[in-house]
This record gives sequence, structure tokens and C-alpha cells, in this order.
Amino acid sequence: MLDSLAVDRGFLAENDAQILDLEIQIVALEQSISALRAARQPVQERLDSYKYPVLTLPNEIITEIFVHFLPTYPQPPPLVGTLSPTCLTQICSTWRAIALATPRLWRAIDLTDQSDEQPGMEATLALARLWSARSGSYPLSIDLADDYDEHYILPIVLPHRDRLEHLTFNLDGTELLSIIQGSFPLLRNLSIRFSCGVSGAETVTLQNLPLLRTAVLDDWLDPHAMLPWSQLTSLTLRFLTTVHCREILRQASHLIRCNLYFAGDMIPNEQNQDQDLHIELLRLETLTFEPQSRCDGDFFRCLVTPALLSLQLSEPSLGLANESDSFVVDSLASFISKSGCQLRELKVTNTHVNENVYREAFPSIPIISVDEERS
Repeated sequence: MLDSLAVDRGFLAENDAQILDLEIQIVALEQSISALRAARQPVQERLDSYKYPVLTLPNEIITEIFVHFLPTYPQPPPLVGTLSPTCLTQICSTWRAIALATPRLWRAIDLTDQSDEQPGMEATLALARLWSARSGSYPLSIDLADDYDEHYILPIVLPHRDRLEHLTFNLDGTELLSIIQGSFPLLRNLSIRFSCGVSGAETVTLQNLPLLRTAVLDDWLDPHAMLPWSQLTSLTLRFLTTVHCREILRQASHLIRCNLYFAGDMIPNEQNQDQDLHIELLRLETLTFEPQSRCDGDFFRCLVTPALLSLQLSEPSLGLANESDSFVVDSLASFISKSGCQLRELKVTNTHVNENVYREAFPSIPIISVDEERS
């Protein structure tokens, strides 16, 4: 009996020793595993950074990358698609948070895209309202050049008129005049196309635009319409008569750039009116007559532009079509001499006069480009 008890006690003592030894080994293994995991972590972090290096950039840098991914403001990106800021919100949660927290991404809104990706009208206008909300307090650029009626335009434009910096839209009749006849304290660039002609009973008056410097006006039919012409430094007038153009340019005395497209000759009853009027544009540096426009020669002869550096014209746009070479050249020479300008660039389109004739007549002009009329 005593011998059996001693054997059992010996077995337990040996077993306890083995268990203790294994426990010591387990602790050592756990410590080794912990050490290996600790050594692995920085290596894994380095590998992750190699795989996704952009995630290691500060948010401020990512924000600037996002801004440069889009067209330069005020040119708008598409509302949807791979080139839209919306796609930046669909990459990962980090990028989504950064994009939604960057008002500059959402401040230029284009409602003219006709691509297959563009949603329907209701969805498009909903996106416009969403973008304007995301833009925070930043100045806005809105292009509404498509034919949206008052029901759609007013909720987009009017709530943000104090932030609008660039605005383009169609004016289809007089019912939308309330959009543009209030105050726009930040508006710098205004482009309007008069789809159905706004003239007659109601005169367009746009005077509460203290920062307006650029205007583009298509089908501006009312000669009595009022803009702060004297503020403008850049003006484009399309599809108007020379009579209306004269009246406007008389007031736009601070223009630096001017682009003109004449709808046709003068109104017959007014053809001889103010023929001796000189239009002095003392700061004008760039003057462009669009190639297909036509006017009478008197309009060109009444201009005085002493600071002019660049002139682009066509013979029909100045009433010089079908004239002799010498008459065309003499007309240009008379204009340059009368203005006292030092032209650096002359571009003549739709002309029957050879380029060498222009170069011989105007040797002091460094850049002369001629697009001869094709028979």
C-alpha cells in the first residue's frame, strides 16, 4: 500500500514538472509571437502606404488635388460622370468626407450638358440645388443657357443672387426679367441670350451690378435697354444693328476687349443718323468683328481706338466687300492713322486681298494673318 502511494505521488510530481515546463514554453512562445507581431506592424504599414500612397497625404493636399482635377473656375464640370466632383465621393469614405467638406468643388454649376449621362430635368435641377448648398458661402457660377422656364430658374438663381459671380441664361420673353432686375452685388460676368426678343412694352434695366465687368448679349433687340455700360471692360454684342451698337459703345467708354457680330445693315430710316459721330474707346486693346457679320463702312470709320493692339475683322463686317485692294487697305490705314494706335496683331478673314499686300501696307505690325476668300 505504501509503495503504491509513493508511486502515485511521484507520478503527480513529475506531471506537475512537465506542465510547468510547458507553461514556461507557452509564455515564451506568446512573447515571441507578440514580438513578431510588433515587428510586423511597421512593415505592414509601409507596404500599405506603398499600395495606397495617396492615403498618406494630408487632407489639405488631397483637397488641392481635387480642386485641380476640375476645370478652372468659373468653367463648370459636368454634373455627373467621371469628370464630375460627384465621382470623388464614390471612391472611399475618406475621399467622400473630403469632397463634401470642400465648397470650392461645387461652386460652378452647368445645366446645359446634353450627354447621355445627364439625368432628367427634375433630377438635374435637384442636383443644382444640392451643389449650391454644398458650395457654402463661396461665389457661384451658374450656366442656365438651356430653355428652362421661370418655374425652374427662379428657385435656383434667386436664393443665391448675393453670391452669383458668373451667370449665363436664356431670356425667353419678359416674364423672367425679375431674375436680373434686382441687385447682384458680386456679379462680374453676365451672359444673356434673348430667345424671343425682349423689346417694346417693358425695357430691360440692369443697374444694380456694382462689380459687373464682362457682358455677352445675344439678340439684344431693345435699343433703350440699360446696363451699367461704363463699368464694362469686356463686351460681346451679337445679332444687333449698327445703330444699336453705336448707342451702346458711346456709353461703354472703359472697354478693353470688344467682340461684335452685326445682324445686318442699318435700319433704313436711321441709316444716315449720327454718321459724323465719333465713338472714342480710349482703353480698347482688342477689337474683333466676327467673320459672318455685316455692317456699313460708316460704323468702322467713326471708331477712334488709340490703345488698340489687336484687330480681327473681315471685309464684309466693315462694309468693304467687293471693293478694290487699294480701297480696303486705305480704309484700314485711315482707321489706324486716325486712331493713332500701335497695332501688334492684324487678322483679316474673308478677304480677296493677298496677304503680301497687307504686309507691304503695314510693315510696322509684327503679326499679320490673312484668310483669303475662297472662290
